[in-house]
Amino acid sequence: MSILVASAAIAMLSLSSCVTINSGAALTEKAPIGKKMGEAKSTIILGLWSSKGEQNNIQKAAENGGIKNVTQVEYIDQSVFLGIVIKHTTRVYGE
Repeated sequence: MSILVASAAIAMLSLSSCVTINSGAALTEKAPIGKKMGEAKSTIILGLWSSKGEQNNIQKAAENGGIKNVTQVEYIDQSVFLGIVIKHTTRVYGE
């Protein structure tokens, strides 16, 4: 019975998601994060195909948040199914 439980635990851990946040530095010296936030999201499969193509970028995230002056950029990648699928988010802050 303990082998079955250990095997199930290992299987669950190997299929769980991992989140990595890669924060970009502020784009201007002493820049505040900003009052507005915008995001652009896509799903990447096997590193070859993206659900949004080139639409997941800083410009699209700024448009989605109504931001004209970007002061901070973050990239967030969530790995699913051992890295076969990556959920990528570009998040921007500004005014």
